[in-house]
Amino acid sequence: MTRTLALLATVFVLAASVFWGLKRIPIPHHAAPAQHQSDAITNLNQATNKAPLSSIRPDRSLSDTLASTSLAGTRIPGTLVTDAQGHLIPDSSTKAIMDYFLSLSGEMPDNGIRKLLAQWAQQNAGAIAADELLTLLDRYQLYRTEFASGDYAAQYSGDGNNDIRQKLTLRQQLRADILGADTASALFAAENRYDRFSLERHHIMTSNRSEQEKADDLQALRSTLPKPLAAQYQQQYDLQQLPAQEQAMKQQGANAADLYALRQQQFGDTAALRLQKLDQQRQAWQNRYQEYAQQRDRIENAALDDEDKQGQLSALRSRLFSASEQQRAAALDRMN
Repeated sequence: MTRTLALLATVFVLAASVFWGLKRIPIPHHAAPAQHQSDAITNLNQATNKAPLSSIRPDRSLSDTLASTSLAGTRIPGTLVTDAQGHLIPDSSTKAIMDYFLSLSGEMPDNGIRKLLAQWAQQNAGAIAADELLTLLDRYQLYRTEFASGDYAAQYSGDGNNDIRQKLTLRQQLRADILGADTASALFAAENRYDRFSLERHHIMTSNRSEQEKADDLQALRSTLPKPLAAQYQQQYDLQQLPAQEQAMKQQGANAADLYALRQQQFGDTAALRLQKLDQQRQAWQNRYQEYAQQRDRIENAALDDEDKQGQLSALRSRLFSASEQQRAAALDRMN
């Protein structure tokens, strides 16, 4: 049951990312990066000494390639900003573009995703900006890996009234350590603003005010948001409520068509189709993870020494999952 709930939680986090990114507050002064982060960044700097983009010659057009993926029929969510010399100026759109291409993880190899992003960036912003975007992509992926790592998860977990602020501060520090404070602030600008809203909302909800006072204060708080951000907030709220709504409908005998109609009414045709594809991907992933978990349990219960067990588990993950999926499986293993 715990694994099933964890898997269900994963898909709705993924669905929410269709509309917005992860959230945070402004970056405070922070300590130096942890040693394992410094080592990872050093290795990253060495690994990113790759051949120039001029050596990239795609076999198919970008649109043709995307047409055979889950991104078929979608648009790249933004444009790259450059200065007069053609250098990349990172901003929220830069992050949205990277997230867009990285959503193909599991559908194609990482080097294929990188090639697609390079192709698009070179065509739309020039070779200089494209090279700099790929360097930024490497650091962004390192941030995502570190964020999901066991070491960071141990720091990130906690309880108490100040837990939300503490978690956001830890996340800010990790971003600044890997991306640099200025770049992190630029990439996550929209999320920073939303985090300030979330912290104030948390303060209202956990206060001793009456229910009516809370409702009034929340309404006043929402009125301070720009319209696009207010729409994001409403979409986030609707997505958070969607699992409970669908479960209630299922208990009343709703079928797949009824559930699709609910999504279509709340989020529109395109988003409803996207959520349907995410459901299919979730089910496919769930089946594969369950197959892996059964084999993993047999290995863990076998009369083998720890070294042999780890070797067999590593080989099992490599056989069943891509590199990014192996990280996801490892994270689910830690949760359970």
